Amino acid sequence: MSKFKTLLLAYHGGNNHAISLAVRQFSENVTQRTNGQIAIAIVQNSALGSIPQLLRLVIDGSADMALLPYERLGLYAPKFGCVSMPFVFDDYAHADRVLDAEFDAWARPSLVALGVTLLAGWEWGFRQLSNSRRPILRPEDIQDLKIRLPPVPPFRSMVVALGGIPVMVEFSQLVRALRRGLVDGQENPVSVIHSLGLQFDQKYLSLLNYIYGLLGHVVNSDCLAGLTESQQIILKEESIKAAELARQFARSHEAAQLDEFARQGMQIDRPDVAPFKALMKPVYAELGEIYGAENVRSFLAMVERQRQTPERLAT
Repeated sequence: MSKFKTLLLAYHGGNNHAISLAVRQFSENVTQRTNGQIAIAIVQNSALGSIPQLLRLVIDGSADMALLPYERLGLYAPKFGCVSMPFVFDDYAHADRVLDAEFDAWARPSLVALGVTLLAGWEWGFRQLSNSRRPILRPEDIQDLKIRLPPVPPFRSMVVALGGIPVMVEFSQLVRALRRGLVDGQENPVSVIHSLGLQFDQKYLSLLNYIYGLLGHVVNSDCLAGLTESQQIILKEESIKAAELARQFARSHEAAQLDEFARQGMQIDRPDVAPFKALMKPVYAELGEIYGAENVRSFLAMVERQRQTPERLAT
């Protein structure tokens, strides 16, 4: 076994996004802590293909690691898809209580059959809805708007339930779709809107916190097993540290980014989410058919447990 290894880490994200900062920290710390025995080769955006292709590359061993949205992992390991059910989390604290403990222990083993190992979940954030045509204050305001979505079930189901027109476009083509007028709007966390400069293309932003997103930092299991025990520990520890950096940076900068949007002419609205959430029952039923009814029931039960007794369960 060679003393020195270079591990390939592939992901999609803007250069000034919290995820990119976390990737750089992860790379630098792993190299430093292994005394240069492990180097991380970072491949960003579409260099290795679309997001679904990245997962296949990690499964096949063509890429050692990738950062992949939980909803994409859900296409192979259905429990992960449950995280993207709309309007299940009250706020960041509620999401943290569910996902950092109960969910992680429940879902992580389902990746074993794929030949990949989850190192940590890195925050993508609460997704918001922007568009270039009108303010979205009520569900009916979405009627007939063409909304760019990632090609996975929860997003499409929600937009259809609200009367919008889903347009499934991969992340790498998002900016092009907006600027060519192929869609009226899109949905992403504030940090992503900022990093891509979408506030210059989208006049209206509605803060709905409708889906919470995580990126799974996954590694090919054979690749991980080929490292020494101490190197495996370093990889896992530094992924957790990078996840903490991404979370802290994204949340601490969100208010300033919204202020910047307002100064640049974007209208920011904070609608009551209750009328939107009231229309989600058929969406939950549909997702139960896709991810498994028992998986959905178990997930919603842990969400409710952490909502009802957060002080006791979070300890």
